[in-house]
Amino acid sequence: MKRIVIILWGLLLFVPCLTAQKNSCRKFHLYSYCNVNPGPRFKFDGQSRSNVIGAGDQMIYSLVLYGDKQYKINFCTSDLFDPIHLKLLNAETDEVIYDNKDDDYLAMLTLNIDKTQRLKISVEVLANEMSEQDKLEYFGCLGMMIQAKKTD
Repeated sequence: MKRIVIILWGLLLFVPCLTAQKNSCRKFHLYSYCNVNPGPRFKFDGQSRSNVIGAGDQMIYSLVLYGDKQYKINFCTSDLFDPIHLKLLNAETDEVIYDNKDDDYLAMLTLNIDKTQRLKISVEVLANEMSEQDKLEYFGCLGMMIQAKKTD
């Protein structure tokens, strides 16, 4: 009985912490350095989002990008999570179209899309500056801001 009470108390203390973390990350892409001005005529895309993530974890986003548009996709993370490893993938074949490892882990993609297509973006938080112990204990935010404009 004593053990059950301790477990319940632990859950009561732990769950609100996770909920608070989730709520603080909900709009991270809107107020962090993700929300940069990419230039005139770019508009916010509703596929933008933020998530809670741990150091060393991977997230896969599935997107539909529409034809005759230019997209700017900017990623931002909580402190200590840099760099992040991005891979742009064909949604049907999982073929790697782009890997930011070749560009020193650049956290922004610029895509010119001719025809509507589904893509996946794999994001892995490398957090090279964190200790292995901190990687096990620390959770933070990952934001993806997508902005688009019609091409001429």
